[in-house]
This record gives sequence, structure tokens and C-alpha cells, in this order.
Amino acid sequence: MREKTKNNIFISLIALAVVVVSLALFFGAYTLCMFFGDTSITLDSSKTYQTIQGFGASSAWIYQDMDNLEPELQDEAMELLYGDSGLMLNTFRYNIGGGSNEIGGYGEGSLNGTNSYFIADRFTGDYLVFADKNNYDFTKNAVVDDMFEQALAKGNITHVVFFANSPHYLMTKNGKTHGAVEYDNNLKEEAYGAFADYLLVCTDYLYSEIICKYDPDIKVYISPVNEPQWKWGGESASQEGCHYDPEPLGKFYDVFFDKLTAHNEQNGTDYIMDIFECGKYQMVFSSAKVKEYMKELSQYDWFEDIDNISVHSYGSDNKKTDKNMFADYMQSKFPDKTVSVSEYCVLEFGVVKTMDMGIYNAQTILRDLKYLNAVSWSWWLSVSQGDYEDGLIYWNKTDGGNEINKYKRYYVMGQFSRYVTEGSVRIEADYSDFLGFNGTECVAFSRPDGATVLIVINDSSLSREINLSGDFSEVTKVVTDENSNWEQSQSGFDGKISVSPMSVTTFVLR
Repeated sequence: MREKTKNNIFISLIALAVVVVSLALFFGAYTLCMFFGDTSITLDSSKTYQTIQGFGASSAWIYQDMDNLEPELQDEAMELLYGDSGLMLNTFRYNIGGGSNEIGGYGEGSLNGTNSYFIADRFTGDYLVFADKNNYDFTKNAVVDDMFEQALAKGNITHVVFFANSPHYLMTKNGKTHGAVEYDNNLKEEAYGAFADYLLVCTDYLYSEIICKYDPDIKVYISPVNEPQWKWGGESASQEGCHYDPEPLGKFYDVFFDKLTAHNEQNGTDYIMDIFECGKYQMVFSSAKVKEYMKELSQYDWFEDIDNISVHSYGSDNKKTDKNMFADYMQSKFPDKTVSVSEYCVLEFGVVKTMDMGIYNAQTILRDLKYLNAVSWSWWLSVSQGDYEDGLIYWNKTDGGNEINKYKRYYVMGQFSRYVTEGSVRIEADYSDFLGFNGTECVAFSRPDGATVLIVINDSSLSREINLSGDFSEVTKVVTDENSNWEQSQSGFDGKISVSPMSVTTFVLR
């Protein structure tokens, strides 16, 4: 019996060794093939996914100080972001502030506070005053509004999102735009309606007096809550923010939706409620409580009228697993809802200007589009200052004066935003390196003008020549790598495309 057991163990070890050697040979051969052999991308326009609404960024904070920037540099900044020679962003995220600058802001020199249109001394305890536009001074945010106009004048904006980080300080429990303690539901329940009125009055002004000068058909969204899961309180608070537990959030949205619906019916407007600016969509991140919030919100009748859920990619960054898990959850539980990525930055000190950061950001965008099925994608700050990884462009102050700077992150964003136009439909794009060994990945779109757009990221140190399927006659190639920014070339299509090392390349195929 012992001899038989020994033989069985020996045979098992031999079988295991054969399996290990076979796998090693397979992966070794696969790796060599992917690095040095032919690879291919197969496009299938009959297999379609989400329709793209566009790309954007936020106007928060820095815009308040831009009257200190020379007019020509103001125009340069808006052109870089919204103009035809720049990123051609079509989504402008406008921050409707809670008025924290009126009560001390967030430290000397900080721009994290905001101005408010509301005239504070008109409030004597009756929240109905927030519904009367005569209690507002619409010159109080003139600098931001001027920059908003300059952006609209570029002619590419088709979506505007008015978002709030905190209710007005007169509506909160502690009279501030952050909680007295961490995780405090700071909005007074009796002020739910007033906060809705406040947002609607501000939106009416910005729509009728500014947006309508350029295009009254621009889609207008109101997003009253931003990252409700986070603590937004205590002595360490450094910006406006308001925590909401799932139940209070659902109750507030219920009030807001009723107010918004009545307002649209009475005024002929078509404002859209945007929810819920989820601070982190990682399903395994317990404090984000994604399922708890979604379960609570989905119990309300108005939830059926919500077409889209807005999320932030913080923490998920370029992680495919996070994106797949959330996409699977949404498809399983809420298949009728689309997903937008409404905010993202790297959240690190030290601005990395090289292509390493460009590749990292490109992977985040591509994977949000490909795995999360995001219909739109927005960066956090469109204009930033200082040495933090949160801006698309940077307003730097030097001894010689002001200057506007842009780095690889900016150009990488343009590889998407300039070519994947509104109405583009994502199509199937299979790359033969299905295990991702050689660092190359792609996403493709069918554009409304008939062109096919293919974006390829190569994060390896080797050039790649790739076989590409498709009946195309010409190709426009746009490259951003360590040595190039939006370098463009045109040629006939011969069934092959090439990408340089550490690059993001956009191919427009016709």
C-alpha cells in the first residue's frame, strides 16, 4: 500500500512538472511572440457600446483669481482648453459656491473658498428669501463669469454642469461650508428646499444671461451634491464639502427633483438633475458605500427618470479590475443607467511633466471608456497653480510675470478630446496581445462624420508595428510621446499602423 502511494505521488509530481513546464513554454513563447512577432488589432463596427457625450474639466477655485492674469493670457488659457487649437473640451463644469469667502474662507491666500451671489443680510431666518432673485447680487462672481463667457465664445461647449460642493453656509447646521465634525450631515433638513431654490436661481441667471448669448440649446445639468461619502468636516477641513448619509441624501434629492421638475414646467427650461458624484466607485472600498447609496436612491420614484450616474475615478486610476467590477454591478442592477466620470486627478504633490505621467493618465481615460463604459470624462481642475497634480494647464507666477504652462498630461487628454467627438460610438477593438504582455492597448470609436478613430497606448520602450483590419483608404496619425506633441501625418492605408515607444497615438481612419 505504501509503495502504491509513493507511485501515485511520483506520478502526480511528474504531471505537475509537465504542466508547469508547458505553461512556462507557452508564456515564454507568447511573450517572445508579443515582443518580436506580428500583433494585430481587429475592429468590429457591428459590435457597439456607449455613445460618447464628450470631455470636460472644472472651473473651480483658480478662476476666481484670473482677473490678475493679463487679458491675452486669459484668452490663451481658454483657447488651450476650449478652443479649436486646444483641447476642444465640450463640457464646462461650473462650481456654484457656498459663500465660504464671506466667512473667512480656507486660509490666507487659499482659493479653495468661493463667493456666493446671495446677499447674506437678506436672510433673517426665513428660507423663502433664497427663491427670490432680487436677493442676489449677480456681480459678486464676475471674474469667474467672465472666464465662463470666454470659454463659451470658443464655440465648442455643448454641456454645462453646475455643481456644488456645499450648500450655502446660511443653510448648514454650523454656519460653515464644512461640518463641525467629520461625517456630519451638515445641511439642515428644513433648508432642503432653500438649497434647491438657491441652485435654481443661480442656474437661471447663468443660463439666461450668459449661456443664451452663445447657444440656448446647450444642455444644462445641476449637480447639487459632490462626493457625499467623505467626512467633509472637523478642524482639518480645507475646502467646501458636505457629507450626506444615504438616507438624508435620498430625502434631499427627492425635494430637489420636485423643485427642479416644477421649475422646468413653469419656466420652459430643461435642466437635468445630475447624481451622485460618487467620490470613489471601487466596490471593494468599504467606506465609499457605493451599494448602500445606490440602493437608497433607487427606492425613489424619481430615480426612474435619471439616465446617468456620475462617478469620480479617484483611487481607481488605471486599475482595470475596479472598472470592470463597477461596470458589472451597474449592468446587473441598473442596466438602464449610463455612467459618467465627472472628476479625476492624480492627488499627488509634485507635478510630473514627463511622458510617464502622460501614459498613466491616458490609461486612466482609456480604461474608463473601455471597461467602465463611461459616456463622458472630465478632469478636475482645468486651470491650476502650484505643485500639485490636479490641473490640465498651470498658471505659474514667476519673477518675470505670469505664464501658462502645459505638460504631457494636457497633450494626452487632447489625443481623446480632439478626435472622439460628441455622438461617437465605441466599437469593438480586439488587440491580439490579450494578456497585455507587451504594454499596448487600444480603444476605437465610430464618429458621426463616418470616420473611425482608434487610440493606441504603448507604454513599452519598443516601437510596435501592428496589423489593422478594416476597409480604409487613408489615415491621419496624431502622436504624443516624449519628443512630440500632437505630431500629425497623413498617408494611405496599407493594413498596418505603427506606434512609437512610450506614446499615445490617435488614428483617424477613412
